[in-house]
Amino acid sequence: MARVVVGMLGMGVVGTGVVKLLSNHKTLTLKRVAVKDLDKKRDIDPGCQISINAEEVVNDPEIEVLIEVMGGEQPALDLIVKAIESRKHIVTANKEVLAKHGPELFKLAREKEVAIFFEASVAGGIPLISTIQRGLGANELESILGILNGTTNFILSEMEEKGESFEAALAKAQALGFAEADPTNDVEGFDVAYKVSILAALAFGQFVKPDDIYRRGITHIEPIDFEHAKEFGYRIKLIGRAARINGNVAARVEPCMVPIKHPLASVSGSNNGIVVNGHAVGELMMVGPGAGQLPTASAIVGDLVNLSTALRLQDFASYFHSPVGDQWQKVTDPENWISPYYIRLEVEDHPGVIGKIGSIFGANQISIQSIIQRGVEEKGASVVIITHPVETGRVEKAIATMKSEEFIKRSATCIAIFDGKSSSVK
Repeated sequence: MARVVVGMLGMGVVGTGVVKLLSNHKTLTLKRVAVKDLDKKRDIDPGCQISINAEEVVNDPEIEVLIEVMGGEQPALDLIVKAIESRKHIVTANKEVLAKHGPELFKLAREKEVAIFFEASVAGGIPLISTIQRGLGANELESILGILNGTTNFILSEMEEKGESFEAALAKAQALGFAEADPTNDVEGFDVAYKVSILAALAFGQFVKPDDIYRRGITHIEPIDFEHAKEFGYRIKLIGRAARINGNVAARVEPCMVPIKHPLASVSGSNNGIVVNGHAVGELMMVGPGAGQLPTASAIVGDLVNLSTALRLQDFASYFHSPVGDQWQKVTDPENWISPYYIRLEVEDHPGVIGKIGSIFGANQISIQSIIQRGVEEKGASVVIITHPVETGRVEKAIATMKSEEFIKRSATCIAIFDGKSSSVK
């Protein structure tokens, strides 16, 4: 088999892992690597030319496949576009670029008769993309959901198992290299939203704009919420999902109370867990490392190997083209999503407070399943409410109303209760 010439943009953690896996590969030759800093000390010598000029890699006529692991939206997007226009195939881990520009990139790839491989963009070392694209080709997918961010799952696991505050668990994640110095993308759910956009494209044929995805992060969750979750038979997980419900597509990222008996509840640490629901196969779950140097590099090199085996075949690129439309997928109004909710309120311990809460919930047509008042602390009390299934919009309006009430000491903690299915929309 003829050797395939490869170029790479970026040689950080994942890029270094790719070099390690390619070092003795018989059919893949790494010719050029572009980096930000030539003087940076590196764990491994790529054994090829290193440059700070990414254009040199993109413009090299001998390079057939471009690996993009530099991350971020720009200049990665422009470089990927130039490479496609030069009829280079792309292997990327860049979920942000794909989620924000997927329709135009896949359209261009089809026009230029090249392929885009992106196994490493979602769920790291879990072969999720290839499973959906080829292994489940006989299925009409109804939903894809799960734990899609290892950093937040690690933080939530530490908070639950060791009673740590969010701040302490985040600091540990940063010290271990799971979280960036600026963890916003992870803890506010942006990273998962990008992945949900990609999964929606695979499941339903069109990307969802990340800004159209309902998104809530984990920064408002406190150790006491894990105590309540355990009491009620749940664990707290950040869940991303794309689902077709009643003919509509819903896309959400939010912390959820997951029933202790559901398989996702047992996914701990930095692992990912994804549940795919197809009309023929039913429910299929995959669990494994969602990030890390070698798991992510494994997905990238796996894409390279798949590509290299077919590269010399005529019209092979069309086989690997993802059936993704050129338009954005419209999603259902997030306010119409129906779910039970856990709500914790820190209130003044005054007569009539429970009645006022009930009145606000009643005015918003929210049915309360149970309401519990817990320990008085500094003349305050903690009120925990479990609702019957209700539209998100009603819950948010009720909470907004309560925030203006004098009896509320602190903003409410609100967590959807995951029913193990795709829930529903109005």
